[in-house]
Amino acid sequence: MFGALRLVIFFLVLSGLSGCYVSRLAWHQGKLLGSRRDVSEVVLDPSTPASVKSRLQELPGILAFAKSCGLEPGNSYGRYIDNGDRPLSWLVYAAKPDRLESVTWWFPFSGRVPYLGFFSKEERDEEEAGLKSKGYDTAKGSATAFSMLGIIDDPIYRSMTRRSRDEFAHVIFHELVHRTVWVKGSADFNERLAEIFARRVTLAWLDSIHIDRGDNHDKINFLADLEDRRKFGVWLTALRSELEVIYKSGRAVDEILRMKGEAFTDFTRNRRPKFVGADIIGGRAWNNAEVLAAGLYDGNDFPCPPEPAIPEKAKVLMAWLGANKNSEIATVQTLRMVCD
Repeated sequence: MFGALRLVIFFLVLSGLSGCYVSRLAWHQGKLLGSRRDVSEVVLDPSTPASVKSRLQELPGILAFAKSCGLEPGNSYGRYIDNGDRPLSWLVYAAKPDRLESVTWWFPFSGRVPYLGFFSKEERDEEEAGLKSKGYDTAKGSATAFSMLGIIDDPIYRSMTRRSRDEFAHVIFHELVHRTVWVKGSADFNERLAEIFARRVTLAWLDSIHIDRGDNHDKINFLADLEDRRKFGVWLTALRSELEVIYKSGRAVDEILRMKGEAFTDFTRNRRPKFVGADIIGGRAWNNAEVLAAGLYDGNDFPCPPEPAIPEKAKVLMAWLGANKNSEIATVQTLRMVCD
């Protein structure tokens, strides 16, 4: 295992492959990983909040179920990092203002991705201001977890434990898909694959624990959330389709931007679905960057029913994906296989 100093050195060497942004990111990530503690130690620590302890005690069962579905935790999630109640990463996205085309950045290991992540909200906001000054549409977000793609064992962050039981399991399954299968340079496919697979594995895991515990409260909540995501996906797909017609109309740029504004106004004011839980659309100023960022997880062009995975079948599929993780499998057809 790496010691704290060796982790920082490792990330600084890695940062030499890229510029100042990666250098800052590497330094922060190295220091953060240097603060890890064994999960078993944290569980036994009387100062550990009960909510954190409860989630950490679920980990062995979640990881065992992940393995039964073909995911490869390795030694991940054996260490804990207390990053407080703040997000782990602050994200920014950018897109062309007159077409659905993301601005992308290239990095070692992950390849080209349509976002930048920062450990500082102020740095993220500064980057967004710079992108806006260049005329791009921008969107902001945050993350409570991310995967190191198998380069280094992933820790559990305190921000992950703030989720409900079903969402805690879901985020672990999602990140483990990234650790098991990552197609370099295909961020859209990677996120959709992880989301679809993780949702189904989560449903199967919830079924397995309900057999033992005799309740289904968590599954009811998770299904309600999936139904809201489905409604949002339908809304997002319709919005994208209307925007594509506008952008391909051949009209003058000023006219395209006017029609774009009208489309966003219509969809956010008059064509909003009714959600059971939180309003996913919210009150933010929607633009091309918001649409593309949301499309990484929702708005698939094909239905994917919320059915539990069959572990044996999931394991075979994940083995095939792991053995063929190249750009040729980054297709809608592959995602349909996950839904079958």
